[in-house]
Amino acid sequence: MKMQPRLSPTGLFDVRYAAFLETVAYLSGRLHRYCARMTGSTLDAEDVMQEALFEAYRKIEKLDDTSALRPLLMAFQKRV
Repeated sequence: MKMQPRLSPTGLFDVRYAAFLETVAYLSGRLHRYCARMTGSTLDAEDVMQEALFEAYRKIEKLDDTSALRPLLMAFQKRV
């Protein structure tokens, strides 16, 4: 069964989730390249990037402004 995302977010969490997906789609290449330079390995970069994305997603409910998601992702991947 293939899940289809909702096209019109309604609640606050849905808006944050949509912003998260949009930001991840936009930044994924840049995040991966940065992580690869930081770790020296494309495979390790995948792990670091996934950890940063997971951590950001876990804390998405604390985000008041969806435009703050990009700096949040960059901060998480620097700590991982």
